[in-house]
Amino acid sequence: MPQFDVTFFPSEMFWTLVSFALLFALLRWLVLPRLAVILDKRTRIIEEEIAEAKRQREEAEGLKLDYQKQLEGASEDAKRMFAESDARVRQHHKQMMDEWKADMKRREVAFREESEVATQRAVREIRAEAADMVVDATEKLIHEHVGEKEAEDMLNEAIANIDANGAKLRKH
Repeated sequence: MPQFDVTFFPSEMFWTLVSFALLFALLRWLVLPRLAVILDKRTRIIEEEIAEAKRQREEAEGLKLDYQKQLEGASEDAKRMFAESDARVRQHHKQMMDEWKADMKRREVAFREESEVATQRAVREIRAEAADMVVDATEKLIHEHVGEKEAEDMLNEAIANIDANGAKLRKH
């Protein structure tokens, strides 16, 4: 094998070192600076994206706090509006109940007045009827020449009927 031959060692070493030096110089002055520029550019882009992401995150947190405040405000507004609505409903209900109670009292008074009027009318009618009965009884007495004792009995009977009819009407 020629690579293990000692006579070729110095020339192989020389060309290996020359190749290494050329490769090193090529990498050092051409490839690595370009790679460094590309890496620096990528690093800057990544740092800018990270900074933008941090800014957007802070902005999002600020918006989140604003929305939370708005939600709390809306919740308080809703509670206040519900309380006001509930108070209005209760007031309206109380007003309607008061009006209904007043109407019921008016109707009760009107019913009692009508009942009293009807009772008085009935009593007048009974008295009129009783008076007619007394007149009829008197006419019978006069026409039949009833005795005094019989007339008195008839009169007492008519009065008893009047009292009995009046008591029945009062019960109703």
